[in-house]
This record gives sequence, structure tokens and C-alpha cells, in this order.
Amino acid sequence: MDRLGVVVLWLDRGMCRALDLFTVTVAGILLVLLNYAVFSRFVLNSSVSWGEELPAHILAMLTFIGAAYLTRTNEHLGFDSFARSLNLGMQRIIACINQLLMAAFGATLFWFGGLAATSFMGRSLISVDLPLVLFRGAVPLGGALIVLICLVRFVGLVMGRINPGELLPEGDG
Repeated sequence: MDRLGVVVLWLDRGMCRALDLFTVTVAGILLVLLNYAVFSRFVLNSSVSWGEELPAHILAMLTFIGAAYLTRTNEHLGFDSFARSLNLGMQRIIACINQLLMAAFGATLFWFGGLAATSFMGRSLISVDLPLVLFRGAVPLGGALIVLICLVRFVGLVMGRINPGELLPEGDG
């Protein structure tokens, strides 16, 4: 493998590990916060002020970063049973078109999510003194990650370094 291939592979694995760590950590935090809020309300009979607002924002953040994670792990929605029935050349063409469409979607998330996130600069959550841009910034970040993942895959498909079958979920093969 050439030097560029090694660097791309190293970056891809690092990004995948970071996304793994982020999604598991944030999902764990969400689990703890929700359970504490329920415990506090029904057992201690004392509701926490952030019981609805903070978990809702964390869930939204997890959704957009999770979209990038699912793009990276090939678990997004698709018509993979149809794609598997095609010859390799058509699979490659469809996979390239798919990567470009997903990159366009990610770019749209990045652009409009960035506009929305910057409109929340200087504002904080009502119940906790955390900046709203921390949570709203997940939309453009998720979009940027989707664009990066899709463009790297597109180049790999065009150069013949990625087999289109590698981009299909393994579940129904």
C-alpha cells in the first residue's frame, strides 16, 4: 500500500474510534441523566430543573453525530439487496452516485446547520448554564463528517481501491 493509502486508512480508523467513543460516551451520559431525573422525580419527589431540556439537546446532538457514525459503519438506509443483484460495474456506478448524493446531503446539513448554530451564539440553555451552540454545533459537525466520509469513499471507488460490496451492510448478504 502506498503512503497516501496508509495515511487515509490511519485517519479513517482514528475517526471511527473517535466516533465510537463519542457515541457511547454521550449515550451513557444521556442514560445516566434520564435515570437520575426519573429517580429524582418519583423517588425523591423533587424534580430537577434540567430534566427535559438537557436530555433533549443531548439526544439531538447524538442524532446528528450518530448520522455520521452510521454513514461510516454503512448502517444508513439503502436498497442494498437491489445493489447486490447488479454486476460489479453497475454496483460501482451506483455506489459513486450514492456517495455523491450523501455528500450533498452532508453539505446541506453543514451549511444550514452552521447558519442555525451561529444564530445561537451567546445564548445558553434555560435550566443549565451551557452554551446552546455546543449542542447546535453538532448539526454542521455531523454534516462535515458525512461529507468527508463520502468523498474519501468516492475517491476510493473511482480509483478502484474500494469494492462497492464493502459499502453495503453485512446483515442481509
